[in-house]
Amino acid sequence: MIRYLFIFLLTALSACSSRYATQPEASTPKLFGTWWRVEAIDGRKAEFLRGQRRDMHIILYSSRKMVGSGGCNQINGSFVHSPGSIRFGAIASSRMMCAPVVMARERAFIAALRKADSSIVRGRRLTMYDRAGREVLRFMAVPSR
Repeated sequence: MIRYLFIFLLTALSACSSRYATQPEASTPKLFGTWWRVEAIDGRKAEFLRGQRRDMHIILYSSRKMVGSGGCNQINGSFVHSPGSIRFGAIASSRMMCAPVVMARERAFIAALRKADSSIVRGRRLTMYDRAGREVLRFMAVPSR
């Protein structure tokens, strides 16, 4: 009898532990459908600039569409994703003019998206790297707007 009780308890405990060990944390955002605000471009902090209209960000969708803002203009495009890999296709933007410093950083942001070759989500951060493994973009997940 004790032997069966021991086997039952062992089975129950192992079933529970594997179930909870493999589930992701509820606080970890998903790659798709998350508002990813830009923190850094090519290693330089991306603070909100005077004359900037909105946060620089992207939202990636499982349909392989990307939308966002470069700080002045709306951007959109397509991308290809597989585990650990990401590559952006053509990126279009609206044609509004902002302060020269805002426009220069927006161009740097779009250029960094085009250089992206791989990505990783750790905690609330998404980081993209070029082919050589250098960080080109770092994002922070922001609660839905």
